[in-house]
Formats: sequence, C-alpha cells, structure tokens
Amino acid sequence: MNRHVEEFVFCGDDIRIERFPAETQFFYANPPLDPLEDAERSITMALDDPLGVEPLEKQLSSGSRVTIAFDDPCLPVPLMRRDPRGIVIEHLLKRLYRIGIKRENIRLICANGLHRKWTLGELSLVLGSKVVREMGPGLISCHDATRDEDLTSLGYTPAGHEVEINRAVADSDITIYVNQNFTTMNGGWKSILVGLGSWRSIRHHHTPRQWNAEHSIMGPETSPMHAILREMGTLVQDRCTLFQIETVTNNKVWPMGLEAMLRPMGNGSRQRAPGFPTKTLLGAAALSPQRMKRFVRNTLVRSDYRLCGVFAGRVDDVHAKTLELLFRQQNIPVREQVDILIVGVPNLSPYSAQSIFNPILLRSLVLGYLLGLFRNKPLVKQGGIMIACNPCFEKFHPGHHPSYVDFWEKDLESFTDPVRCWDELAQEYADNPRYLRLYRDHCAYHGTHSLINWMWSGMCLKHLSAAIITGARQEETVRKIGFLPARDLAQAILLARDLLGGSPSIGCQVIPPLFCVDVG
Repeated sequence: MNRHVEEFVFCGDDIRIERFPAETQFFYANPPLDPLEDAERSITMALDDPLGVEPLEKQLSSGSRVTIAFDDPCLPVPLMRRDPRGIVIEHLLKRLYRIGIKRENIRLICANGLHRKWTLGELSLVLGSKVVREMGPGLISCHDATRDEDLTSLGYTPAGHEVEINRAVADSDITIYVNQNFTTMNGGWKSILVGLGSWRSIRHHHTPRQWNAEHSIMGPETSPMHAILREMGTLVQDRCTLFQIETVTNNKVWPMGLEAMLRPMGNGSRQRAPGFPTKTLLGAAALSPQRMKRFVRNTLVRSDYRLCGVFAGRVDDVHAKTLELLFRQQNIPVREQVDILIVGVPNLSPYSAQSIFNPILLRSLVLGYLLGLFRNKPLVKQGGIMIACNPCFEKFHPGHHPSYVDFWEKDLESFTDPVRCWDELAQEYADNPRYLRLYRDHCAYHGTHSLINWMWSGMCLKHLSAAIITGARQEETVRKIGFLPARDLAQAILLARDLLGGSPSIGCQVIPPLFCVDVG
C-alpha cells in the first residue's frame, strides 16, 4: 500500500512535486465557471439596465463632469492578458461621447489608496493601450491619500469614523467606479473608501481591532473592516452620485498550454504521476537565475481568468450580485478543520506586482491572505500549525518599498507585537516627510503600508501555535518574520507533529488558483 501521495506545490518562482503522508486531506478549487458567451453584449446590457438607478443617459447631459475610477494593477494575481476593466472603460467612453460629454470633462483616476502610484505604462496593463492613447497623461492620474487639496471630508459616522475621499468624487456630477473581482474581499464600498480614501480615513478600518484570524476579510458579512466600510458608505451615498460597475472573473488561472501541465495531480480523480515533459520542464526552470525568474513573473506570466459576470448600478445592489457569483466560484464546503495546514506560496503578492516580493510580504501573504481564505472559521484549528513552502529571500525594492526597508532594518525587532507596532509607529510613519515625498512623487507605497502588513500578519499569527517555512535559503530571515525553518517538507511535517503531539490531522490547500473554504 502506498504510504505517500504526490502533488504539485508552488515554492516561490518554482513548482515542485512533493510527497505527502497518505492520510493528508487535499482541498482543491472549484472548476472555473463558464465565461460569458458575449462579453461585449453583457457589458452593454448591464449599462442599459443598471440595478437600482437610472441608466447613465438619464443621469447625465452634455455638460456633465464625469470621474471614472478603477482598481490599480495590484489585482488580479497574476495580471490578466486582457483585463475587463479596460473593456468596460472603452464602452463607457463611447457611451459618454454619445451623450455629448466632451473628452476634457472626463477624467480617469487609478484608485490606488495607500498603494504606490503607477506609471502610465503600468496602468496600460489594466486600461489597455487604446484607453491610454485616447485619454493621455493629462486625463489619467493616480489617487493621492495625503494631499489635502485633493481630498474632501464628508463628515463622521455615528461611531466617529472620519470619511475623507478624493475631491473629484464630490465635485463630479457622477463617479463611475470600475473594478475587477476575483476574491470576495474586494468590491462594494471597499472600492471607493479604500481606493479613493485618505490616510486619515483608512486608518479607522485598517487596525489590529479589525484585522485578525477569526474574522476573515474574505467574509464580508462578519468582517469588522467591511462593517466599518458599509457604515462609511452611507455618508458617501448621501453626498455623492455613484455608479458602480463590477466585473467578476472565474478562476481559470493558466492559459491552455500551462493548464494541462499544472493541473493538480489528485483533483477529483485518482492519483496520477506527472509525465516526463512536466518533470523535465519544472527541473530546468528551477535552475534558472532568480533574476530571470522575476522577469518572467512580472513581464511574461499572465493569467487566463475569464469574465463570467458584469453588474452595474447602485453599489449595494451590484455588490450583492457580485458576491453571489463569487461564492459559487470561490468557496468550497469543508466538514472540519485540520491541525496542520500546508500551503505552497508563489512569489505573487498584490503588493509585489511589477516589483520585488520581500519577506514582510511573504509573512502577510501566508498569515493574512492564505490563512484568511475562509468563511465562518479558518481551515486550520486554533493552536494549529501552518507550513508554507517558499525560499524566503531577503530582498526589497528600495524605490517601491522604502518604509519596508527601514522597518526591517531599524524597527522590526523592537516592535514584533502587532498592536504595539501599529499604535506607536503608524502616525510616525504616516507623517515621515521622506515617505510622504516618495509616495507622492516617486511611486512608493505609503509609509504605513509596511506596518499594515506586519500588523495584519501578526494578529493572525496569534491563531497558531507555530508557523513553519520549508525550502528557505536563509534561516535567519525565516526566524526574523516569526516562522520556524525546516529543511524540506518531510522535516516540516515531523516538526509540526512533534510540537502538537498525538496524531494531528494534516491538510493541504492546493493553490493557485485561490479559493476559500466554508468550514462546518
């Protein structure tokens, strides 16, 4: 009887075939939902018959001023070959022109929130070259969460949360927000309030009190962050005219050639052995220089996610439809939690898009995003152990992540506690003149962004008794982010079993594609 089973595991920029104990439970994503047969027609129908509001033709006139906001290129992961946001915006421009609105009365704003600003070339990855040529640099800009002259306050919620957003939202006759949803954490009020929010406003819902392992941001119904966003949204809705367009993609992550090669080995069928070409190609790719792998990841790797839904109209009505479709695609039922959860971790964070994947982003990806891929309760039990496969390189992009570098080198060891880190450093990092200058003018993440990821992952680490990284090149780096190092997966499982004692259950969540679990 076979005492082990094999499965693909992503480890940084490599893909390995690992051996697991025979009793391991494997969790796989749902098959991709069918794409829309005619995406162009579906977009037209959504705009012709929006949910809860009149069509744009009845809301606007030839003299109207229009702001079109859109999510930044952080998501999806990996970026798409043909992003639906660009297709939708092409449709919008044609429709606005037919109404008689002049090009100079339309402006496009990338809703990057506290993320870095993006070059026009990078924005073309979302918008497409046609939209970029049509609007040009004079009418396409990135949001700034720090410049008072670009912001407006809408007041305070009953709980005392300040609502401050990009001034263009209040000054325009209408703000049309176009987003792309492939997980349940995005969309809805998060679009405008985070993407176009100020630091003073975002700080209310990005705190240790709202971000933890017990209430996942993938479960909008119970997430404290989403509750604050909904409360803030009532003020925006009362003061501004909004029109939300949400596109939903399926989880068909790999193009045809790669899909056949990287299909999970045990997904819904009996265990199969990988073919000779697959083993050979994976082995050859692993020998490539890291610089080449990073170039391929940032420049050549594009997902094949397909548009499976598009909804337009009132924010809450639209997002309800989006979530209904996403839960069908993303969520799988799981009977019970496991003691040990194993995940492969690609070097793909939303915050390393067109950049470098650093160890703080690795920590937040494992403990924030991957541990948080659930509704109801986490897949791993309270006091359980996560095992993550990643080489854990100590490498940073000094231009994009300056506060990450400083926190790593100067403050991390004194502020390992996530609550103390946030409470004592957040405002200091927000006010730091160097970080402000680099955020405003040089495509750097906001000064607090490093702390948000450290805080979030630290709060989630409290759920576990330990977290282990296997395959790391630098044990010191592993320990610095609060993980235990293991030479390989077999040693990591042995270490986890020794720490827990007894006969702990083992599970492996096989990603990509990303998916969530509904436990219990």
